[in-house]
Amino acid sequence: MIIKTLGCHGGQLPGRNLTGFLVNGEMLIDGGTVAMNSGLSEQRRIRNILVSHAHLDHTNAIPFFAVNIVSNKTEGVSIAGSAYTLDAIKNHLMNDIIWPDFTKIKNFGGKYVFSYKQLKLNKWEKVGAYRVMAVPVNHTIQCTGFLIGKGNSYIMYSGDTKETEAIWAEAKKLGKKLKAVFVDVAFPDRAGFLAESSCHLTPASFAGQLHKLGGLKPKVFVYHLKPEYLKEIRADMKKIKGYKITIMEDGKTYKI
Repeated sequence: MIIKTLGCHGGQLPGRNLTGFLVNGEMLIDGGTVAMNSGLSEQRRIRNILVSHAHLDHTNAIPFFAVNIVSNKTEGVSIAGSAYTLDAIKNHLMNDIIWPDFTKIKNFGGKYVFSYKQLKLNKWEKVGAYRVMAVPVNHTIQCTGFLIGKGNSYIMYSGDTKETEAIWAEAKKLGKKLKAVFVDVAFPDRAGFLAESSCHLTPASFAGQLHKLGGLKPKVFVYHLKPEYLKEIRADMKKIKGYKITIMEDGKTYKI
């Protein structure tokens, strides 16, 4: 898989973009930033969006993305997530008040711009060319992480979470098929009280999560860093030994 980082931060500042990852140019994981820093031709190739939860830093750019793909003459884009997350998007974001409901608007090819696909929790489902499992994690609202892949290559995407159990257990079941994990680490160790109250990880609590993979040593990628704490988080991450850990950067592409 080729993972392009459209945004990997837990806050917005110049040069620091909100969460969004593009998988093989066709599937978007979270929509915090896609319309802001991805060209029209790239946006128009996207066919599916996985949304972990309804917070704005993960959904903010989806309404503007809709406008950019109205001129498509292809099939529309499927937005996939839990029932809770999809209901939040329908009722509070693209609700014909805050923004138009693009499941009622057709593109230039006569297809509805968006459709919704409800994912059953803890079940493997087909999303585009991939098998996907949505697994609940531990955040301030209902949030799911995702296991995504096909053949012998899978990744784990944690969504926003503090210490949690189920997604690590499901990831461990993949064995050597698990090639990489992408994990939310938002605050430095000294701000553990903020991480706890907002349900995010610090480098110290993140290290404890990695051990839940047992002997598996996939590539490890860290995202959702709060921009004001970047230097501190990077310093704290250096204390973690035994894993190949990459702190993600906006605009970079990673081969899994």
